Amino acid sequence: MAGVSQSSGQDHWSSRAAFILAAIGSAVGLGNLWRFPYEAGEGGGGAFVLVYILCIFLIGLPVLCAELMIGRRGGGSAISAVARLAKTEGHPALWGTFAALGILASFLILSFYCMIAGWVLYYVVAIIGDLFSNIAANGFGAISAGAFANDSTDEISGRLGALLARPGEVIIYQGIFVLLTVGIVARGVSGGIEKAVTILMPAFFVMLLILVVVALVQGDGAQAVNYLFKPDFAALADGVRNGTILGAALGQAFFSIGLGSALMITYGMYMNKDADVPGSATIVCSADTIVALIAGLAIFPIVFQFGLEPGGGPGLMFGTLPLAFQQMPFGAVFGAVFFLMALFAALTSSISLLEPAVAWRDGAAELPAEDKMKRRLAASIGLGAILFGLGVMHIMSQVPGDQPNFFNNWVPLDFGSFAGQTFFDFSDTLTSKFLLPIVALLTSIFAGWVVSKTASREELGFKTESRYRAWYFLIRFVCPAAIFLIVLTSLGIL
Repeated sequence: MAGVSQSSGQDHWSSRAAFILAAIGSAVGLGNLWRFPYEAGEGGGGAFVLVYILCIFLIGLPVLCAELMIGRRGGGSAISAVARLAKTEGHPALWGTFAALGILASFLILSFYCMIAGWVLYYVVAIIGDLFSNIAANGFGAISAGAFANDSTDEISGRLGALLARPGEVIIYQGIFVLLTVGIVARGVSGGIEKAVTILMPAFFVMLLILVVVALVQGDGAQAVNYLFKPDFAALADGVRNGTILGAALGQAFFSIGLGSALMITYGMYMNKDADVPGSATIVCSADTIVALIAGLAIFPIVFQFGLEPGGGPGLMFGTLPLAFQQMPFGAVFGAVFFLMALFAALTSSISLLEPAVAWRDGAAELPAEDKMKRRLAASIGLGAILFGLGVMHIMSQVPGDQPNFFNNWVPLDFGSFAGQTFFDFSDTLTSKFLLPIVALLTSIFAGWVVSKTASREELGFKTESRYRAWYFLIRFVCPAAIFLIVLTSLGIL
């Protein structure tokens, strides 16, 4: 079957390297800096890592290849790409609905992701500001001091809580981050996203490697390696029996790579026809996994060296780590580097999360490039305004209970998995436990059962027939079955 033709109005990556940097940037985000190491430790260490790697390459990689294939073959936007392929194969365009759900998921994730990025931006400003104040008061020798050197332990661990009690300040930081994201996306693929990631991603990797060296030299590397990589097969066996290990590992794989969010379908639209889809997808999956492991080696040696507990989620990044940076020589410098690195990671992810919605609004592939750029600018500004408004709702829902407002008392759906959840928790649960796996499930079914073997074989271009047959078996049978189990687990059926 001939591929769907695309006009010159469709923007493209300038090179395979540019696409890979952008795709890695979309995958490498705040979750890599705390979620993966924490999940690994809680799930049996090296045993969890093994399950995670299997999930990445047996499930995540085939689905990623499918999403890139759908995007490149269809073109236009994620919705139109799926609809076109479906119609070409003699199926209803209604299949495009699952891409619409993916766009909704990516936009909802971004709405609270910008809030968390606003927290990161606050810590960058706060640590750097505190360092310069210390230098001004005590001379240049104060550069060797720890982060927040004059604060008590309670003040540092409670800094995030105090910030949440000042919603106006969080709204400002979130607004700045939204403006950065919108400004990059509005400039297009080659002129905005590609240029941003070619600067941000190398800087991110340099800062990450610096922090790893510092952590291993100054911290307890042996205990960190034991925490992350020592297999606990008893915990693994218990996790397999109750479904928590597989669900956590596969859920982390989807969240990290960005599967089920229409993100990679959209990025696939901009791939050139001679680009190697399976090879590029393999590099993205490998790089994301390596970054997650390295991030653990940058964080946990410091945490363990100073006798702190490795907490999960925001508690680790915004409470435990600042305490560790306070006790480190040159902790203010390294703390600033860490949060600046986290900000770069957040920005490369946020531009990829906004792109599916903007690509949908900026028009079909057949439009002239000039018209598409005008529509892109309008779409970026309009969606950015909506994004900012949703972010304010998330921020207000996180205000402590002693400052009651509508949003920190509002429970959108007070039943099942959503019982008692405010808007922020509701959005997180809806996207991570329901929308992402459901869209990934429908993607695998679409690629394996709706798209013809002729079309997928031609578009993917595997170098050997045996590799194509392996992908085809995984995308038809293994991926749908595994993802369906996650959906059942999210619904509380298993």
